[in-house]
Amino acid sequence: MKKLFYGIGGLVLLLVLALVVLTQVIDTERVKRVLIEQTREKTGRALVINGDLSWRFFPSVGFTVKDASLLNPPGFTEGNTLSVGEISLDVALKPLFDNKLDVGEAVLANARLHLITRADGVTNIDDLRELLAESGNNTETPETTPDGTKTDTQPATESTHSSMQVSLAGVKVADAEVIIQNDMSAKLTRLNRVNFTLSDFAPGNTVPLSLSGNLFTDDIQANIKASGQFWLAPELDRIQLNDLDLLVGTTGRAIPGNKQFALQGDLSYHLDNKLATFKEVDLDIGELAVSGELAVAHQGQPELSFNLHTDLLDIDALQADWRATPVTENTQDAKEAVSQNAAPPATLSSAVPSAEPDMSFLQNIKVEGELAADKVQASGIELEQLDIHIYLDQGKVTLNSVQAQLYEGQIDATAELDVTRHPARFWVKQTLTGINAHELLNAAADLDYLEGRGDLTFNLTGSGLTAAAIKKSVKGTAGIKVTDGALQGVNIASLIRRAYAKVKGLPVPAKDQVEKTDFSALTADFAIAKGTVSTDNLHMASPLLRIDGEGETDLFDQSLDILMNTAIVGSLKGQDGEELSELKNILLPIRISGSYQDPEYSLDLQQLFDVYLSEKADKEIERAKRKLGDKLGDKLGDKLGDKLPGLFDKLGL
Repeated sequence: MKKLFYGIGGLVLLLVLALVVLTQVIDTERVKRVLIEQTREKTGRALVINGDLSWRFFPSVGFTVKDASLLNPPGFTEGNTLSVGEISLDVALKPLFDNKLDVGEAVLANARLHLITRADGVTNIDDLRELLAESGNNTETPETTPDGTKTDTQPATESTHSSMQVSLAGVKVADAEVIIQNDMSAKLTRLNRVNFTLSDFAPGNTVPLSLSGNLFTDDIQANIKASGQFWLAPELDRIQLNDLDLLVGTTGRAIPGNKQFALQGDLSYHLDNKLATFKEVDLDIGELAVSGELAVAHQGQPELSFNLHTDLLDIDALQADWRATPVTENTQDAKEAVSQNAAPPATLSSAVPSAEPDMSFLQNIKVEGELAADKVQASGIELEQLDIHIYLDQGKVTLNSVQAQLYEGQIDATAELDVTRHPARFWVKQTLTGINAHELLNAAADLDYLEGRGDLTFNLTGSGLTAAAIKKSVKGTAGIKVTDGALQGVNIASLIRRAYAKVKGLPVPAKDQVEKTDFSALTADFAIAKGTVSTDNLHMASPLLRIDGEGETDLFDQSLDILMNTAIVGSLKGQDGEELSELKNILLPIRISGSYQDPEYSLDLQQLFDVYLSEKADKEIERAKRKLGDKLGDKLGDKLGDKLPGLFDKLGL
C-alpha cells in the first residue's frame, strides 16, 4: 500500500512538473497570433492584443489576456468597439472528456464598449449578433422560454449528439465604461463605473442579474442600480428581465433639483425591432406613482405607448416638484456623489430657469396612451375618475376624450398644445354639466357667492404656459347656465327697499341677516380677449325679479364692472307692508364693482329718485285733471288736462 501511495504521489508530482514546464514552453505570442487570425476569419474584425497572455492548468484550464481591443467593422470610424484592460476565463478539465464545455466565471476589468448607430440605422455590433445567431442555429437544442418550459425541436441527429454543450458560470464586469453614440438623433450617452454580474449564464435559462453605474447625457446625470432575473433567447434576438427592481437618482438641466425614480416590473426587449415592453409596472417619480403597461420603440424617433393608472394625480405637487429653480451646489460635490453611487445633488445654473418653459424636447418623441386616475388635484380643484387619451406627434400634444367627475357633475373636454412655437400655443374645448357651482368656484377661486346646479362651456385659444401669458393671450367664448341657485352676499329686494326708503325720506330698514338673492335661472354668454371677460346678455330670473345685465371683468386686477337692470315683476313690499307698486316693471340699475373676492353692489339712487319724482308728478297730474274735470266739466277738463303735462314740465314738476 505504501508503494501505491508513493506511486500516486510521484504521478501527481510528475503531472504538476509537466504543467509547469508546459506553461513555460508554450509560445504565447503564437497563441496571440492564432487568436487574431481566427477572429479576422470568423468575424472580419481586427483583434489587437497589446498585453501579455498567460495560462493556468490547475485546477482548471484558464487564461488571462491583458490590454486587448476589438476594432470597429468596415464602414465605421476608426476605433474600438470593445477594449478590455484584462480578461480572465477558466475551463473545467473533467467535463471536456464528456464533450461538455463548462466555462467558469468570465471576468472583464476596465472594459470600454463603444456602441455606434449610423445615420442609416446600422450599428457596429450587427455583424456580431448575426454571427452568433447563425452559430446558435447550427445546433439543435431545446429552446427554453423565460418560464422554464422547453419547446420541442427536431429529432437529435448524429451532429447533435456530437455537438459540445456549453455553459458559463457567470459574467462579471468591473469598473467598465459604455459609450452610446447615435448619429440618427445626434445624441451621445455615456455610462461609467459600470459594475455588472450575471450568474450561471446560458441562452434560454433565467439567471440573476445586477447592474450599477452612472449615466451622463447633455441634459441628465444619473446614478443607476438595477437587479432582476435575466433571460436571453437562444436566437440571441430577445432578452427579458423579470422582477426588475430599478432605482435611479437624477439631476441635470432637464431635471430640476434631485429626483428619485423607482421602477418595478417585467421588461422584455426585442433587439431587431428595438422595442422595450414593460408589464406589471409600478413606477414612482417624485410625487407620482403609476402602474400598468408601457412600451418604448427607438428606431429613429423614440415612440412611447402606455396604459397607466394612478390613485392620485396631484398636478399642483408635480408642478412644485418639477419647477426649475436655481441651485448653487458645487459641481465637484455632484461628481463625488455620483462616484459614491448616491443620488447626486442638483447642479443647475441660474440661467436655466425661465418665465416660459422650453418644451421643444417634445418635438423629438412620439407618445400615445391612456391615463386613468381615481383622483386629481389641480389648482385647488378636485376631479374623480379621470380618463385621458394622450397623443403626441411632431411637437403637438392632443388630449382627446377627457372624461371626469367634477363636484357632482361631469366634465368632457378636448385640448391641444403646440410646442413647435415659442411660446407654446394651446386650445381648449370643455363642457361641464350638472356641476355644483358653489363647490367649484370655492375650490377654484375661493369664491362663495354663487349657488346652484350649473352647466359651463369653454372654447378658448391662447399662447404661453405661465399664468400671466395665458391671461394676456387667451381669447374665445364661454357660457354659463345655473338653475335653482342664489347670489350670496346681496339681497337685491332688500337693497331696493332701503334705497326707496332713502328717496322717500322714510326710516331706512335694517339689513337682512341673510344677504341672499334666490333665482330660478341665471344665464350668460362671455367673450374673452385681451385680458378681459365681457358679456352683454346676462339674465337672471326669479318670482320677484327679472334682471338683464352687461359688463366686464379684468383678469389681471380681478376688477368687476357690471350693470344689472333690475325689474320687479312680483310683489315687493316696503317696511310697513305696503306694496311698492310704484316700482313695479320699472328698470332699476344695480351696479356690481369691487373685485372677485370682495364684490360691491349699489343701486343708482339718482335714477330711483327720478323714477320716484316721475311717479309723483304723474299722480299730481291725475289729481289735477280730476279736480278740473269736476269743476269745469268733462269736455273743458279734458282739453286743459291735455295741456297740463307740458305746463308741469316747464314748471319742473
